[in-house]
Amino acid sequence: MERREALLVIVAKFFQEGRDVDPYASTETMRALDQVIRNQLTDSLSRSAQQWRRLYQEEGRKLGTPSRNNPFPDRAAMDRLRHFKEMADNLSQLTAQINALEAPASDRVYHRIRKNDQILSHLIDVDYQLAMTAAALDSLTMALSEDTWQDVEPAFRERLDQLIQGIRNRSRIVSEVV
Repeated sequence: MERREALLVIVAKFFQEGRDVDPYASTETMRALDQVIRNQLTDSLSRSAQQWRRLYQEEGRKLGTPSRNNPFPDRAAMDRLRHFKEMADNLSQLTAQINALEAPASDRVYHRIRKNDQILSHLIDVDYQLAMTAAALDSLTMALSEDTWQDVEPAFRERLDQLIQGIRNRSRIVSEVV
């Protein structure tokens, strides 16, 4: 609960800073808050990856070791095992991708040419959506267990796709600026 509340406070601060009229201050503030939001996103995704890895480990324990009587594990159990590992690996990869997101250039000459307020406004909107999607992923992660993973997964994948699309939008906005 504290993490979600902290995320909402950060987003609220981000919106307040978006009304800053000094373009240089806005850029520096935007950079700092962008890093905070990215840290919150990666924290949320890391928790999700950890939960999927926990399911993977529990499923692996159920399989046990091969024996002479049972040399090959159940195909359905192996498919679940691969699926859990794939989800955990995808979330870890997405976390690394978010950590590597770039920020707008800090070239002061270019700041005079471009429209910082519009760029800041677009980034605030995209980052706000990313933060809300990450909060939804966090709540779905808390509902994730061995019994409920099949019910939770479609909504989880939908939110994950929204997060990936948001990251693409953010990268597009920044790449147009840089």
